[in-house]
Amino acid sequence: MRFVIIEDDVSVRKIIGNIIDKYQLGTVVAECGDGLKAESIIGEYSPDVALVDMLLPGQDGVELIRKLLEKRIETSFIMVSESTSQPMITKAYQTGIDFYIHKPINVLEIVSVIRKVEESRRLRAVMSLISQTTARYGSPASRTADSDDNTKKNRINRMFSELGIIGEAGAKNIHQLIQLVDSRLTGGDNQSYQLHELYQELSLSIGQDVKTIEQRVRRAIAKAMQNVANTGIEDYHNEKFELYSGALFDFKEIRQEMAFIQGKGLYRGKINIKKFLEGLLFLAASE
Repeated sequence: MRFVIIEDDVSVRKIIGNIIDKYQLGTVVAECGDGLKAESIIGEYSPDVALVDMLLPGQDGVELIRKLLEKRIETSFIMVSESTSQPMITKAYQTGIDFYIHKPINVLEIVSVIRKVEESRRLRAVMSLISQTTARYGSPASRTADSDDNTKKNRINRMFSELGIIGEAGAKNIHQLIQLVDSRLTGGDNQSYQLHELYQELSLSIGQDVKTIEQRVRRAIAKAMQNVANTGIEDYHNEKFELYSGALFDFKEIRQEMAFIQGKGLYRGKINIKKFLEGLLFLAASE
């Protein structure tokens, strides 16, 4: 991946650059210490990832990121700051950052977060490719549809087991929703569906109330999040934790859930049902 580092402390820029180089995470193509100059630099280089300090001369990191995302830039943003103000951190996430890292720099955290961003970007790219490819070559692909469906079903069931929700009532409904999502991608709808449409379609198909289906699904996904968070508490570098925390959930919400479980936060992490469904479909199709 290609990186730009926006940080007014030269020593911090050097530390981050050395980490990226040492762990072979990618290439730093540009760096800058001014919020106004950074806007044109990121626009010019269009990096995969920009690591941005919150407090910058010229304009702060949050404003910088807001302006760039309004231009629909494809860059992923990681904010690196010494601020521990929860309102400011929340504002940063609301602006559109992928992760927030506290200073002083922790090597393992930087490496782990960058790898999660890379996995997230790969997921989005592959989902887009699957959508485009199935739209173009729908007929040939349909010849092996039954075989593919069985393979995906087995892989999804295995993931349900690893997530600890194989016995949940909502697991079957999640599986059914994934099939509906898959059919839309195969049909070339490019992920333009709405969740309420899926619930309505499933309700008519299986003869169950929409609200009941939604509650079952939410309970099952919330339990999966709790199980993943507990895994992360026990072993932050656990392979399954690193995979599922980024592919199926928003990682900031996983961290919120971890803080809640540990008694360090007042609120549980929030689930994103659409991300969970598409993440499972991606993982099932990419093995």
